[in-house]
Amino acid sequence: MLDGATLLIASMAVQFVMALYFWTLWLSRRDQRVHLWIAASITAGVLGCGCYMLRGVAPEPLAMWAAQLCFVQVFAFLWGGVRLVHARPRPAWIVWSGAAVLSASCLIPALVAAEALRNVVATLAFSSYGLAMTGDLLRRRHARTAPTRWLTGGLLLLVAAASLAFAADAGRHSVAVASLVSVPSLPALWLLFHTTIYVTLVLSLTTLELGNEAQRQREAATTDSLTGLLNRRAFMERATPAAGHPRGATLLMLDIDHFKQVNDLWGHSAGDRALVLFAGALLDATGGVLGAFAARIGGEEFAVLLPGRSRDEAAALGLRIAARVRELRHTPGATRMTVSIGLAESGTAMATLDELLSGADRALYRAKRGGRDRLEQDSAPFAPSLAA
Repeated sequence: MLDGATLLIASMAVQFVMALYFWTLWLSRRDQRVHLWIAASITAGVLGCGCYMLRGVAPEPLAMWAAQLCFVQVFAFLWGGVRLVHARPRPAWIVWSGAAVLSASCLIPALVAAEALRNVVATLAFSSYGLAMTGDLLRRRHARTAPTRWLTGGLLLLVAAASLAFAADAGRHSVAVASLVSVPSLPALWLLFHTTIYVTLVLSLTTLELGNEAQRQREAATTDSLTGLLNRRAFMERATPAAGHPRGATLLMLDIDHFKQVNDLWGHSAGDRALVLFAGALLDATGGVLGAFAARIGGEEFAVLLPGRSRDEAAALGLRIAARVRELRHTPGATRMTVSIGLAESGTAMATLDELLSGADRALYRAKRGGRDRLEQDSAPFAPSLAA
């Protein structure tokens, strides 16, 4: 039968290999900071096991305090990794609060001599971390909580429940820590259970981060980094099938007026602000239109496709966009921004996206030639001017 020392050494060996692996991952890719938090968490576990085994060499209260401090940090660093995966802030007090509580409690003379009570305090600390991590993983803002999140949250609840049970048992005994040469006792079995669950937790957290990385790569491939709108490639992929809507489709091509002058007179930072402001106005105006989607297709040129919408509906949307844009100034003291808009409609002719783009581009060219700050259709002018 395995004794406590064998279980502890086996746990240290597993955690040491895992720590080495995640430190190597982080050193090879410093931008993947979740690997740093996981590596720190596992390293704290290895150090905790080492301190636990030094009880016969170093003064036992000191060795146990150091071991418990490390075990608390296992969960603290892991919580830091969870918050990083969910893009939440990680203030220092969150990571170190459990260690601070444990260290402060050990300054109380009664706790220094009471091993069982010290274990209860330490166990409550990392149980609290486990419950907090579960809350972060399963909070409602995740509209579609992935199975991995449910698995990880469930495992954290198991660890917290087992830790609380261990704390309750420790509170009933004057000596809660078994000898290292004893047969497997409750503390030793808890260590085995904790190591097994912890390895699974690390794998689950890594899987979640891999999913986040894949999502970031998808967004980078389909999103304009400055405005947050679809980029040209994503727009073409999405708009090509949408342009063949059974009820036809309409396309608005929009171009910020005098954009080159903005860059020349106010600088490129002002130009970037103008693009971001315009994209915001575009999203505000199209947000309530079912099926509509907008994109930045190049420079100061934008497009909005409206599948199944009529020419009149598209023109009304163009008017709203133009009105919102006139309220914008990229820099205090600058003249108001304006936009020229070209509109093309397929109707029931089932026009291709290329045909819609060509028609909207022709209409946009006429809007520019006609004085800007106006909307033109491919067939005929919609209005002489959009000016108030």
